Amino acid sequence: MGEPMVPNPRHARLKLLLAEAEERSHEVRQAYQRAFNAMRSRRVWTGPTAEKWTDELALQIHQLGQLAQRVMDAIDEEMHRHPALVPQSQADAIRRELAGRW
Repeated sequence: MGEPMVPNPRHARLKLLLAEAEERSHEVRQAYQRAFNAMRSRRVWTGPTAEKWTDELALQIHQLGQLAQRVMDAIDEEMHRHPALVPQSQADAIRRELAGRW
């Protein structure tokens, strides 16, 4: 009979990190939404400069969203490189490694 399989500490940490990144991604995507909506309403500023500024803000919001998604994708990809369950001895070794105690 082999060693018992237990949760992989590295996989578990990455899963927590992904949840945190998803939460922060939502915050990033919403960070400038109020300003953008106000500008788009044309009630706070009008004219060619206002339109250019609003277009640039829209681009920045889009790019922030893309970058946040890239971070989440990278974490998800890394998480899938590590099995959710590992033998107890491997989990112990991973814990030592993560704690900096090789």
